[in-house]
Amino acid sequence: MQGVLSSLRARRHYGKQGLTLIEVLFAIAVMAVALLGVVSMFPAALRSVITGGQTSKATMLAREMVEMIQADTFDSLDTYYNGFNTTALMTELMKVPPTFTCPATPAVADYNKKKWTCDLLAVAANSENPNAGQGLVGGTGTIRVDCVNPNGTINTCPTELQLRQVTVTVTWSGQGARSVSLVTYVAKTE
Repeated sequence: MQGVLSSLRARRHYGKQGLTLIEVLFAIAVMAVALLGVVSMFPAALRSVITGGQTSKATMLAREMVEMIQADTFDSLDTYYNGFNTTALMTELMKVPPTFTCPATPAVADYNKKKWTCDLLAVAANSENPNAGQGLVGGTGTIRVDCVNPNGTINTCPTELQLRQVTVTVTWSGQGARSVSLVTYVAKTE
């Protein structure tokens, strides 16, 4: 009797060792579904990282121009910056020979405008290194200067108003057309 019981125990114990083929296939299927879910997130995450980087770069470029404007004289706002668009200077860079080269040097006329245009370019014009530019693909910049009335309304600029609203916009073609605008106020302090 003792031999029969130990034989039965051995058979029950023997059947419980390891996994069956169906259990292994089920585990592999569950892991495959989970991994496919994780892998499918990578392209979306990469697009988000690229878009975030482009937005950060555009904000930095707009901030750069805002700082140059704030460092310049109040009287230059209307005459020098209002209505500026980098597209015209980009056209000058593409001429043969170009009217100026990147990087712009402080000695050139319209240095702030030319420096900002060069900084916006994704590929430095007239450069032996086509990847030298640090800007945005399809990046352009515009500046608008408006006068602020004492009551806070915005209008065209009569000379007696002492406060200007400056809007700097950077537009680029990333995954669709995108833009960043910064607004600053400049008061006449003289």
